[in-house]
Amino acid sequence: MKKIVIVTPHLSGLGGTETVIRDVVRRINSGPGSYKIQLLVGGSDSTAWLAGIPSASYASGHGNKLARAYSKMRALYKYFKEERPSMVISIDTKLIRACYLCRKMLGHKFPIVSWIHFSLFHEPTVHVKMLPYADYHFCISTGIARQMESLGINPSVLFTIYNPVPRIERTVPRPKDKVKFIYIGRIFFERQKRLKDLLTALSGVSGDWQLNVYGDGEDTDICKQFSNQLGIQDRVIWNGWVDQAWEKIDEATALLLTSAYEGFGMVLTEAISRGVYCISSDCETGPADIIQQNVNGELYRPGDLSQLRIILQSIVDGRKPLPDQEKIKESIKSMYADHYYQTLLSDFDKISDDWNAK
Repeated sequence: MKKIVIVTPHLSGLGGTETVIRDVVRRINSGPGSYKIQLLVGGSDSTAWLAGIPSASYASGHGNKLARAYSKMRALYKYFKEERPSMVISIDTKLIRACYLCRKMLGHKFPIVSWIHFSLFHEPTVHVKMLPYADYHFCISTGIARQMESLGINPSVLFTIYNPVPRIERTVPRPKDKVKFIYIGRIFFERQKRLKDLLTALSGVSGDWQLNVYGDGEDTDICKQFSNQLGIQDRVIWNGWVDQAWEKIDEATALLLTSAYEGFGMVLTEAISRGVYCISSDCETGPADIIQQNVNGELYRPGDLSQLRIILQSIVDGRKPLPDQEKIKESIKSMYADHYYQTLLSDFDKISDDWNAK
């Protein structure tokens, strides 16, 4: 049995990255394959996502910055020495170098794989200078693969794997009496999620529509005040953070995403797997891999609020009949879990074979 260790920084325990990692570990460990995965985490605000998953922690909250760094490095070294992994996967660029240094000090050799869940050029926690310390790279979108290539990384060590999408039996019905738009995610007025763009575009849409917002963030009050300034406060419902939001959504016309950047855009696949049409910015990484124009959604040029408003108005007016919901669900069949895990196991084999042949 080949042992894979996934190394993480400190995580909130509530994000999409944690969901993906949890699902990957559970699926691989419960399957008949020749790989078993363990987590080595740098701490987590919520530990519920780690339930039933083999994991250990290297976190250190004592001493100054230098002392904590030394303690973490020592814990990583000790763990790798004892566990002797066949492969190490890091979801953090700084940890890639730490794993590389540990390997250099150990007699035991193993391939190091990066698995970055953000756009490389937009997320401040991503340090691209650390990427060459990895031997191989899992890319969750073709956009990230292109970013890797632009950094001079050889395409032969890149594996575009996307993210696993569970196949959902339930279809979220479309309302008949009005148009209900949905937003799910962190509340950022500008920055990544650009709720400012979403609210501005909607303020120019006439007719009977409603926006349900599921999520919270430090900009929630700013966004509420802005919706008041735009005069659409009666049409926007702020639900706050809702665990398992899709279980609470009884109707939806379309999901809206106005991000300046994404890594993959998991919320789009969550919507499409439930038969919900999606309108998204065509930001650098993620949505273009998921959205098939007029099949399961539409893309608009980032920042082009006129184009976004026209798309939304056509839906409210009923001038654009939306596709059959079952066809929407089938449009991402290549991303559903069964296909995803076959691809992932195959990529594990390719990396192992290539590494052992060196």
